[in-house]
Amino acid sequence: MRKLINNNEGYTKAVGMIIALLVTIGIGAVVFWEITDGIEGSSTEANDSLNETQDMATTVFGLLPLIALVVVGAILIGIVIRGFAGGGGKGGI
Repeated sequence: MRKLINNNEGYTKAVGMIIALLVTIGIGAVVFWEITDGIEGSSTEANDSLNETQDMATTVFGLLPLIALVVVGAILIGIVIRGFAGGGGKGGI
């Protein structure tokens, strides 16, 4: 257990993962909007469906960065607990 707690490589991987997640979200949003801007519906129902899809995507892409914030919060909580626990060795919480 001590090997895992004192391993800073895990934090480096977590930060890299957060950056990769944010880049992937950004690229996905750009690709989605480029594709949907080129689509024209053949009927009113098709256009309504496209508009609803774009509205939903706006909501989803707005909420996806919260995943990164939750991961950062979990890492910070882990660091704080590690600090109070003295590196996971003796005493602490």
